[in-house]
Amino acid sequence: MVEHRGELMAELLLQDLGPTFVARAERTLGYDYFAGFPNSKGGINVTAVEVKATDRPVPALFPIDRRSYDSLAHSNIPVLVVVADVKQNRLYYGWPQPHGASGRPGSHKVAMPLVEINDHTKAQLRGRLVG
Repeated sequence: MVEHRGELMAELLLQDLGPTFVARAERTLGYDYFAGFPNSKGGINVTAVEVKATDRPVPALFPIDRRSYDSLAHSNIPVLVVVADVKQNRLYYGWPQPHGASGRPGSHKVAMPLVEINDHTKAQLRGRLVG
């Protein structure tokens, strides 16, 4: 139930950002959605979207499985991670980077920095998606 609600919240966010398309990805690909946004040169910037959902408060450094993070960070297309706090109805986002998360050596988790989505950060996110 939590995961499904988180995916719906993320899909509504993506639609609100003005995409050319939003497509649900097959589970075997490791993403939840692909979204395309028109760029200034007449093309489409495609971004993979991974959704994480929780009913607990979301920390600024979100814990994520190291193997999952590494897979997302080393993709050949940009990956947007959307974290949904379904209890508080809040969304957060982050961009996995090859050296952008912290974690203790030997730990199975890393801490990915997140930004809470509000009107200002939503505009910044849209700007990055359209390039």
